[in-house]
Amino acid sequence: MPTPTDLSASIVTKLRRFIRQGQERLEGIDALLRRLGVESLNTADLTFEDSMRAIFDEAKNHAIEKARKWVADVDEYAKGYLLEDVRRRVTRHPDGLGGEELEDHIDNARIAIHSRIESMKQLIGEASPTPAGAERDATGGWTHLRELGLIEDAVLDGYLSTMRSRRTVAQRRAAIGAAKELVEAAMKGAIHYADPTATGFEKDEMPQLWKRLRTLVQEDPTADPALGGRDIGVAKTISGMNNVITGIAETRNKVGTGHGNPAAPKKLQESHVLLVIDSAHTMTRFITGRLNELFT
Repeated sequence: MPTPTDLSASIVTKLRRFIRQGQERLEGIDALLRRLGVESLNTADLTFEDSMRAIFDEAKNHAIEKARKWVADVDEYAKGYLLEDVRRRVTRHPDGLGGEELEDHIDNARIAIHSRIESMKQLIGEASPTPAGAERDATGGWTHLRELGLIEDAVLDGYLSTMRSRRTVAQRRAAIGAAKELVEAAMKGAIHYADPTATGFEKDEMPQLWKRLRTLVQEDPTADPALGGRDIGVAKTISGMNNVITGIAETRNKVGTGHGNPAAPKKLQESHVLLVIDSAHTMTRFITGRLNELFT
């Protein structure tokens, strides 16, 4: 991949302008959702009536149309100036795949824009490094998920806010439920990111989601002997993540919120909650790291 010094000043300037415009297009999509009354910015909250209202809003404000035009302009520019392998990465996620519903168009546009912004930032050397330290309790943290747009910021902030409150048993149960929901949402976003044409996984349980995602991101253990082969090292660690995923899901089912458990386990301690949250953090960092290596 070219380094910033391989690019002329005019190309770098143009790419920075595209990045600013892409961020404006994302803000325009968020504004569309707010006009439709979806303060969470989660497209799952859209209703049929929202879709009807969006037709008139789009005719006036052109939020989705502007986003698609930006995607097309970036792809056309990449075709003319960037090397072949970089072009493939910048244009990895075409807009318009995955369904005909309003939420599909919005989610596809977001992914297309996020992926191109991140690729261009890396290309010109302005990508923000993911902090090495834990972002468990930081407001605005878990930037590895934000950088790829796997979970919308407003939705992610809701999960993180719940996960930060762990003083009472009720809060600890809610934090475990939020951590499970966060991992599930991240895996669904990652599957769509890695394969924009993927369908039929939306209602899968977490072990099934991980099985599908693992085939998209797992390192080939035979590619480098340093990885330890098929039975040890990286391959064995990744295989062990099946237990981590199952453990997060089953902990939520037994003691977390969201599954109708009427009993509040009085011995549920903060250390138990942190085990689940930190496991979620490790899993999502690995997933986003692999997506960055493979597709951006």
